[in-house]
Amino acid sequence: MKVLITGAGGFLGQYFVKEFQDHDVIPLTHKDINIEDKNTIEKIIELKPDLVIHPAAIRSPDICERDPDLAWKVNALGTKHIAIACSILDIPLIYISTDYVFSGDKNSPYTEFDTPNPINVYGRTKLQGELFVKEFCEKYFIIRTSYVFGEYGNNAFTQIYRSLKEGKEIYLSNYHFASCTYAGDLVRKVKELSFTKLYGTYHIVNKGIITRYDFAWKVAEIFNLPKDKIIKLTSENFNQPAPRPLYSVLRNYVLELYHMDDMEHYEEILKKISFLCF
Repeated sequence: MKVLITGAGGFLGQYFVKEFQDHDVIPLTHKDINIEDKNTIEKIIELKPDLVIHPAAIRSPDICERDPDLAWKVNALGTKHIAIACSILDIPLIYISTDYVFSGDKNSPYTEFDTPNPINVYGRTKLQGELFVKEFCEKYFIIRTSYVFGEYGNNAFTQIYRSLKEGKEIYLSNYHFASCTYAGDLVRKVKELSFTKLYGTYHIVNKGIITRYDFAWKVAEIFNLPKDKIIKLTSENFNQPAPRPLYSVLRNYVLELYHMDDMEHYEEILKKISFLCF
């Protein structure tokens, strides 16, 4: 099977390339293709993949808020171009979305059947990407996930670990509640779904509810790093361009209904990383 992966040079893209290495992988980085360019459609058609995995995006909520034109071009129109190409080729598209499609007004975990209502540019552009996928593709998996971390590349875990290891202070919110997701588990579950015909929208996160502050505290605890360098940000001193949903916890409800939810608790993942890699 020929698998095309966008954003292959990025943190999550590298995990997908590794997970699908037993197939014929077409890894595309930003140097290979500008998804916001409408010529993306013809380029993907020429490569004739059997499956497209699309994690490429402008993921920083603050960058999206500062430059909404770029966010709409990449996250929305870029996804539209890829969806059209997949439709013409009649192949499945796997689109990586986000918990930020939800407003955060709910007091219990969001399921796939809750109505999205994003409160920032990042969430709105990613939701529009979902809508384009549904509009143009018959075969698709929309994967919503949250706060993805891993032992490799530049991500929340490695940033926290390096900073605490070097004795640097880190400032993190203690009042935005969310799920977190180990990249290795995410790509494994996506691969499992890709070999089914169970198309649709899925939430894929690890067990556990965190704030960014809680996550850093748990990293420090498991890796025996100083906790006094973790500075708590409250609503009074949290100052970022993009508003964040106060509660964007996801529940893997559809996976549960299919008896496919084997995602572990995030603390168990951190312990494994500690044992295997550090």
